[in-house]
Amino acid sequence: MANYTITETDAVSLTTEYRNNHEGQTRAFKIDKAEMDEIFAENPSAKGIRAYLGEDATGLNLVMVATDAQGNDILDTFYYKTTTCPANCGNPKVLNGL
Repeated sequence: MANYTITETDAVSLTTEYRNNHEGQTRAFKIDKAEMDEIFAENPSAKGIRAYLGEDATGLNLVMVATDAQGNDILDTFYYKTTTCPANCGNPKVLNGL
């Protein structure tokens, strides 16, 4: 089984480096579990999700699609309901730099 986790130290290092190199930029995207569940429910053969950066008048956001076992986009349905940080960062934490 693949191990997708990293240590808190590595996570802090990566996010701090990004913030230092992209001051004032979008720091994160919050994706609701309900949206992830909906993507997989509507695409039962999906093996993953690909998130593309998109931009509108409010700033950056994610456009997501399901992917198949070969990593190809399944272009049946497109998803766009994330929230961004800054704007909606939650409580100050070591990863969001607040």
